Amino acid sequence: MVTMAETSQKALQQQILIDDSNIPDWLLTEILQRLPVKHIFKFKCVSKRWFILISDPFFARLYSTRINTSLSTSQPWNLLFRYLYEVRIVPSSMIDTRIALKQSQDFSSPGFSLNFLPYSKHDCPIKILASSNGLLLCCETFYWQKNYYICNPLIQQWIALPKPPKAIKSVAVGFICKDGHYEVIRFPTANYGPSNTLRLETFSSETGKWHCSIVNCPVLDYYIKTDSPVVHYNGSLHWLEFRHSKIITYDPHNGTNTGLHQMNLPDDKQSEHLSLLGVSRGRFRYFEVTDTCFGPRDLRVWVLSDYDAQRWCLEYRIKFSGSWIDEVNEFIPKDNFYIFPLALHPHEFDIVYLGYGGCLVSYNLGTRKLDVVHRNFYSHQLLAFVFSPWPTTIPQPFW
Repeated sequence: MVTMAETSQKALQQQILIDDSNIPDWLLTEILQRLPVKHIFKFKCVSKRWFILISDPFFARLYSTRINTSLSTSQPWNLLFRYLYEVRIVPSSMIDTRIALKQSQDFSSPGFSLNFLPYSKHDCPIKILASSNGLLLCCETFYWQKNYYICNPLIQQWIALPKPPKAIKSVAVGFICKDGHYEVIRFPTANYGPSNTLRLETFSSETGKWHCSIVNCPVLDYYIKTDSPVVHYNGSLHWLEFRHSKIITYDPHNGTNTGLHQMNLPDDKQSEHLSLLGVSRGRFRYFEVTDTCFGPRDLRVWVLSDYDAQRWCLEYRIKFSGSWIDEVNEFIPKDNFYIFPLALHPHEFDIVYLGYGGCLVSYNLGTRKLDVVHRNFYSHQLLAFVFSPWPTTIPQPFW
C-alpha cells in the first residue's frame, strides 16, 4: 500500500526533474555545454526547450569554442580497427565497438558502435576506409567496393552513397568533409600499363553524383600501399606509394593543376613495407620500422618541415635492441619479436603505436617506455579517429 508521504515524494521528484522554468536560458546553456558531447544529443529528447537550445547554431559554436580554447582537454580520439579478417577468433565485443583503446567515455559501448549501419554482420564486419571531420567512410567489402556509407558513429547518423559507375577490383580511396559538404575520391590501386593516365572517380554531396575523369599520374607503374590510411593534409589527400617509395597526392579543389602529383619521402628512409603517414598536432609525419629479417631494428620518425620544398627532418631514431626494458619480456614472448608501425598519436608528438608480440603497444619516444594497451591483437589495420569539437551532421541526401 502506497502511503500519502510516498506519493508526495514521487510527485516532488517528478517536479524537480521536469520543471526548469526558473532556470534562465543562459544558465541552462552554461550547464549543458559542460556535458560530454554524446550525452548532449540524448538530452535533446528531454523537452522541447532543451531541443531548441541544443539545436541552436549558437550552442554548437559556444561548445566548439570552449573545447578549442581549453588548455587541459584535447578532442576525444581513439584507434579504430579498420578491417577484421579472422572473425572466427575475434571477440564479439571488438566487432561491436571496433575500438582499440579504452580511454574515452565518448567511445564507450554502446555510445560508440557501427552496429547501426545496415550492413554489419558478425561474419563479415564492415570496413572503415577513412575519416574526416568526425565522420567515417565505410564499405561492405575490401575488394570490388560498390556500397559506401558515410556515418557519424557518435550520433548514429548515416547515409548510403549511390553506387560507383564502374566496378574496380581494388581502389585507393580518399574522403574529405568540409563546410557541410563531402567528397569521396577513388582510383585503381595499381597501374601496370605504359600509360601515364588513369580513371579517377569523385562523388560530391553537392551534385549527388559520381563524376569520372581521366587524369595524369606522375608514376607510370605505381602501387598504392592500402594498409596505410589516406591522410588529408594541407588541402590534399596523401597515399603512400609502395613500388617507387613516393607519396601520391591529389587536391580536388585545384582547378588549375588537376591530376595526381608526387612527393618525395625522406632520402634516408629504409623500410619498404613497415611504414605509414600521419598527422600529429597539425604536423605531417612519416613513421617507419626498418624491415630487416635479422638483427636489431630501428624506429624512425620524420616531420615534414617544409611542405612546398618537400624537406623532411628526422625527429627520432631508436634502436630497439637498446631501448626495450627487461620487464617487457614478462608479458610479451621473445619468439614473437615482430614489430610493425600502426599509428601516430594525433595529440602527442612522443607517442606512437606498434604491433609487437601479438599485442598493440604504445611507445613513448622520449622516455623509451613501452605499455601494452591491447592484448590478443588481431588486426594490422588501424585508423586514428578524432571527434570534431561539435558532431558533424550529415546533410540529408537529395538523390
